[in-house]
Amino acid sequence: MTTTTATLHDILELTGDVWRVRLKPLTEYPFIAGQYTELVIDGFSYLFFTIASDPSQAYVELHIQAGSDKSNSLIEHLQRQPSVQLNPAAGRCTLDSLTATDAPLLLIASGTGFAQIKAIAEDQLAKNSQRPLYIYWTSHSLSQLYMLEKAEQWAKQFDHIHTAALISEQSHWEDKHQMLINSILSDHQEHIASCQAVTCGSPEMVYAVLDSLVEKGFNAEQMISDVFDFSPREN
Repeated sequence: MTTTTATLHDILELTGDVWRVRLKPLTEYPFIAGQYTELVIDGFSYLFFTIASDPSQAYVELHIQAGSDKSNSLIEHLQRQPSVQLNPAAGRCTLDSLTATDAPLLLIASGTGFAQIKAIAEDQLAKNSQRPLYIYWTSHSLSQLYMLEKAEQWAKQFDHIHTAALISEQSHWEDKHQMLINSILSDHQEHIASCQAVTCGSPEMVYAVLDSLVEKGFNAEQMISDVFDFSPREN
């Protein structure tokens, strides 16, 4: 597999122990909003990250959740080294995987799943799309909504973008999930069947959201998620 060399453009610590890393490929690096990349670094394995920038930008942006030994070591490595290798972009969680429509698009994320939401939203803005975008970003604490100001600014600046921040510091999973579903249905109860969705989070979160929305009339074929490929349900 041919790799692409990318230099470190910048690295910035955000809130919630999340780091924004921006890499500048030295040669053309094609990708579609919603895809992921893999860093190729000696001593590390399985460094897959969703690309948080849209294809019109000159750099590849990643959001890395620190806190584990592996992620902390990766951040330290990136701070020391001037460049890394990137495997070709991959992944099917892109809007061209869905039926073309102007119906509302639900962008549902937990934690650093926002990287995928950001890429798709910015790609839509770069294309001057007026399609309604509804962002639902859930986390255990406000600090983990590390780019909430940006998401809220989109909603202030563009009439077709709506942002909901859902925080559940002391809630159990069931409460957190129900809060998310209630928020979605409060906006789309009457036309949920015509909506499409991109869902970014753990397999538990993604399948729970899918099942709950399908119960209310959502078409399961109109949701895309990387989870469906790397953690498919057993038949």
